Amino acid sequence: MSIRVVPGEISAKDTTTRTVIPTAAQPRWPPFERVAERIASSGHRFPPHHHAGVEVLTYVVEGSGSYEFGPGPPDALVAGSTHLLTAPEPVAHAIRLEKGQTIRWFALVATLPPRSPTPLRLQSARAVVSGVRDDVTHVQPIIGAGTPIASAVGMEAEVVEFHGSGASFRKLGHDRVAVGYALSGRGAVDNEAVDGGEAALVEGAAGVALHGRPGFRVILVSAPRRI
Repeated sequence: MSIRVVPGEISAKDTTTRTVIPTAAQPRWPPFERVAERIASSGHRFPPHHHAGVEVLTYVVEGSGSYEFGPGPPDALVAGSTHLLTAPEPVAHAIRLEKGQTIRWFALVATLPPRSPTPLRLQSARAVVSGVRDDVTHVQPIIGAGTPIASAVGMEAEVVEFHGSGASFRKLGHDRVAVGYALSGRGAVDNEAVDGGEAALVEGAAGVALHGRPGFRVILVSAPRRI
């Protein structure tokens, strides 16, 4: 098992994006080709752009806006909204903001398995107050088991929020890799300290123990290891 903490980098050319992958320190982490956190306002829009051969996860951390894809009407975005775009062929999507709106979201791009017949589709789920709550954490699955969203890459994703001090063991799998991105607060993944804006890259682990106190919030995404 290996766990490595990597910081998010903010480019001088784009101060609205904090990137974990790709960076000079972490150019790739298959199947994840991009992991980042973004902020946009009505004065700094996120224009239409294309993807192909990938799945794109968009999870809204806070704020509101609209998700645009295809000819249909825009889909409202609020805190906790999840969208998973499966794009085997070139397709565009965008986030649109009305005057006065701001939005902060987590974005992850993962490559689709080669030569896999995967249809183009967009799946989404609104924020819900559910998941599993105990004395220490509230765990909200957002992709995979317990959700209406299934990943062609095989991703599983959940948001773990601490409202008490302690630990929460999260199951992964020896044949999987994972990214645990700290959305806020400070805690640890096993014995590796993680601050907000940093990510723990995990490989070859049956699971990991997240340690934290109130305010620590992590999005944990895993997928089958790709060579």
